Amino acid sequence: MRTLFTAALLLAAGTAAAAPTYPVLATQSSLSFVATQQGEKFTGVIRDFDARVSYAPEDLAHSGLEATMRLKSIDTKSPDRDQAIGTADWFDVARYPTATFRTVAMRMTPTGPVADADLTIKGRTKRIAFPFAWKATAGGATLDARVALDRLDFGLGGGEWADESMVAHRVEVVVHLTLAAPVAAAPAKPAAH
Repeated sequence: MRTLFTAALLLAAGTAAAAPTYPVLATQSSLSFVATQQGEKFTGVIRDFDARVSYAPEDLAHSGLEATMRLKSIDTKSPDRDQAIGTADWFDVARYPTATFRTVAMRMTPTGPVADADLTIKGRTKRIAFPFAWKATAGGATLDARVALDRLDFGLGGGEWADESMVAHRVEVVVHLTLAAPVAAAPAKPAAH
């Protein structure tokens, strides 16, 4: 009887449902960054990105966030700056057209959920902490986050641009995702034996 009970538990664990996946409403979502050039702040918007959000606060083990950002879509409201951002000194979009973000774990803290994630820009990957605010709404949910990064960690701004008086090292990334009602999660496949 005990063997049968153990087998049932293993089967249940192997077919546990993943956290629900929320479709991102692209026209109501935004991904931007705030940087400082020669003492003046400016905002850049990444207009073309895809995100995947699977989240359940009671099931962080099966929750996850992913995003792919197409860097040619960066718009800082300055054609000269936008052109410079695409060069080898900065994002080098010819060689690295996308940046990616993928969580490796999620945890709950006293101030809210935090995703530990790998962020890859210009071929360099750095593990970052990504605290975010989650708010359920009548039609789905919203996810908001602000995260400070050091651009030099990703090789952004070499040569004369490495000087902090030219462009500050600190860049703040601002995320706002509006999410539709979740799609029913499919059961995970049983583990192979």
